[in-house]
Amino acid sequence: MNPMQWPEVTELRNVIITPLIGPISKGSMTIAADPPSPALQHFRWATESALNILPLPEDTPPPDIFIEEPTIYGGLLFRHFGHALTESIHRLWPRYAMKELHSAKVAFNFVKNFKITPYHTEALNLHGLSRSDLIPIQEPILFKQLFVGRQARTMAGPTTIPGYRTMLDRDHARRLPPPSVERRLYISRLHHHHTGSFYGESFVEKALAEEGFEIVYPEQHSLTDLVIMLRSAGVAIFAEGSAIHALELCGSHTPAVAVISRRPVSMQRFAPLLYAVCDRWMVSEQLLATAGMSDDRKKHSGIVDLPALMRDLRSFAGLSQDFDLRHREMVAAIQHDLDQHIADPRNDVTVDRETRAAEVRDRVMGQALGRGLRAA
Repeated sequence: MNPMQWPEVTELRNVIITPLIGPISKGSMTIAADPPSPALQHFRWATESALNILPLPEDTPPPDIFIEEPTIYGGLLFRHFGHALTESIHRLWPRYAMKELHSAKVAFNFVKNFKITPYHTEALNLHGLSRSDLIPIQEPILFKQLFVGRQARTMAGPTTIPGYRTMLDRDHARRLPPPSVERRLYISRLHHHHTGSFYGESFVEKALAEEGFEIVYPEQHSLTDLVIMLRSAGVAIFAEGSAIHALELCGSHTPAVAVISRRPVSMQRFAPLLYAVCDRWMVSEQLLATAGMSDDRKKHSGIVDLPALMRDLRSFAGLSQDFDLRHREMVAAIQHDLDQHIADPRNDVTVDRETRAAEVRDRVMGQALGRGLRAA
C-alpha cells in the first residue's frame, strides 16, 4: 500500500474555544475563539459555510479548563446518524497523519447537547478512539496545542485527500473479519413509513430476496455489524437514507452500490460520496413525486416508476427475471405500502386524517398508474 500524502495540519497554540453559542440551525452555527481562526470553519456542499467563528468577547473570564496535552479538533459532532458519519468523523485523520498524534484525544463542539449514542462510540472505535479520548467542549476551554485538519470529506461535497478511503484499512485488518464479495444485500427502509420510504418497496424486497439478496434493516444492527456486512458484499442496493453513510467506515473494501432515489436531488446529495468510496455505483432516479401523511414533506415517501426502477436494478445487479411481467404484483405492493404508511400511528398528522389519507391515496395511485403500470 502506498503511503498517504497528508495535507498540512494547522497548529493553534494557546487557543480558547467555546461551545456553540446563540441560535442554532442546520445552516448556521456559531462559536467564539481566541484567537479566531478560519481553520475551524465547517463546510457543506464543498464551499457552503455552516459555522461562524467570532472573536471572544473582551470581558470573558479566563477558562476554568486548561488542556496541556496535544489535542485534535474534531469539529462539529451531530447526534443524527447520517450527519454524525458524513460530517463529524472527517477531521480525525491527523491521528493517522502525525506520529505524535497517534494517541491524541479529540475535542468536539456538540451540536445541541446530547448523550453519546452507541453509533458514535462505534464510529470512534473504528478510528481507534475510545469514549475516554473524547473531549466535549461544554464550556470555554484553553488548549495549549490544538491541531486542526481540514475536512477530508464534506456533506454532499468532495473528498479532499487522495487515497482517504484507504486510511482505515490497516486498523480494519486487525479488528474486523477479512472482506469478501460473497453477499448481496438490500438495505431497506420498509420499517420507516413514518419518516419516508418509497411506495412499492415491499415488491423490491420480495423480488431481490428471490434473487438471493439478504434483506437488511439497518436499525436492527449495530454500526460495526453493518460495516462488516458491507465489507463482505459484492453488491449492495440501498433505499436512499442515512444507512448509506456506513460506507464511509468501510475503508477501501466497499461493494458495488445502487441507490434507489426516494427524494429529489438524490444524485446531487450522494454522487460525491459514492464516487469517492465505490468502484462501481448507480443512483436510480425514477422518482415521480412524493406524498405522505405528515405536514413535514421531508417525511413523505417517494412515488417511483417501479417498472423502470426494476429495469435499472436488473441491469446493475445482473438480475435474472423480467419484472415487466409482474405489474399486478407491483400495483398490489404499492397499495400495501400505502395502507401501511397511512395506518402508521407514528405519523404526525395535524389535519383531518381521513381527508389527508384520501389525498395521499389519490396522489400515489394516480402518479404510479399514470406511468403505464398495468393493474392487470
